[in-house]
Amino acid sequence: MTGANPLADRTPPPAEGAFHTLEVAPHEAGERLDVYLHHHFPAFSRSALKRWIEDARVEVGGRIVRASRMLRAGERVSVTVPPPPPPLPIPRDIPLDVIYEDSSLLVILKPAGLVVHPGAGNHDGGTLVNALLSHTEELSTEAGDFRPGIVHRLDRETSGLMVIARDNDTHRRVAAQFKARMVKKEYLALAHDQPKTQEGRIDEPLGRSLVERKKMAIRPDAAGKSSLTLWRTIGSIGRYTWFRCFPHTGRTHQIRVHLKSIGHPIACDYLYGRERELTLSAAHGRKPQGKEPIVLARHALHAFRLAFRHPEDGRPLSFEAPLPDDFLELWNGSTIDEEALASPPPPAPPPDELPEDARPLIYWEKQKESSSDDLQDLDELQEGEDP
Repeated sequence: MTGANPLADRTPPPAEGAFHTLEVAPHEAGERLDVYLHHHFPAFSRSALKRWIEDARVEVGGRIVRASRMLRAGERVSVTVPPPPPPLPIPRDIPLDVIYEDSSLLVILKPAGLVVHPGAGNHDGGTLVNALLSHTEELSTEAGDFRPGIVHRLDRETSGLMVIARDNDTHRRVAAQFKARMVKKEYLALAHDQPKTQEGRIDEPLGRSLVERKKMAIRPDAAGKSSLTLWRTIGSIGRYTWFRCFPHTGRTHQIRVHLKSIGHPIACDYLYGRERELTLSAAHGRKPQGKEPIVLARHALHAFRLAFRHPEDGRPLSFEAPLPDDFLELWNGSTIDEEALASPPPPAPPPDELPEDARPLIYWEKQKESSSDDLQDLDELQEGEDP
């Protein structure tokens, strides 16, 4: 169009996270969508704008389209500018309970309430990663700048054992053991009611809930991932039962959802349970005697035992975490079968009974040569949150 000012309808510099609705002017007709966006958002690179389109942050006429889409005059383009990347984590003086350390790795006890790494809504520097950075400069970078050293994760409210990698070789080798299901994991859980048998297995596929996106759920459809948990009871307090849980897969919230699926939700689980806090009287099923102290105010799940092979020489390593302080009153008030607590884990199902992606690999020497390309998606290796 003769005499048209090509900048007349350009938008002002956008605020990150803001929502914009633009109308294609007559002189902009025929432009590719990515070119159009670059004219309106010149502060961003074309590759960044292409990612906006790929991430469904851009719609034309209410539809998600390709970057090459040619625009027509009068069409409306809706854009949601992504928030800026958070600052990289920095060292913070946060207490760190290290129970094993060598030149390759650390094994630590994560307290309940501590987030493992920065993420959505957790950029204030109060994470396990910040504590690790204060403890040592030698941490793997295999999981990215925001997860130095992190091979696997625990949910914020879960306490217990975690292995941390000091270098990328160690990270890949330990991650390969998680992938091959060579890592032996055992959790303690306090859950509602008493099962009819002393041990059992839960083999139910898990996926994101269709109703509440923060939750996981049993998903027998194609979206469900095969998931297997073995369990054994070791004691009780009132109407609650202590479980030893042995996850053979590592899905997000696996133990929490699996126990709920058999009628035994974990005590004080705000997502899947029946209460948010517990007193001793409530645990015993008694009426409260006046105002009682709360003995538990987070889900009763503890990463109790962890065993794997040292990534350098293959020697077996095994660790047991002491009970956290907020378990002690409930534990001491329970009837515990010490023999069941000390008994070996249930035998692992033979490979042909395991979900296909949980079948062990026969490879110790081979896994030393594995590269990050051989590993399954890191978020899956890192257990999502809780197994």
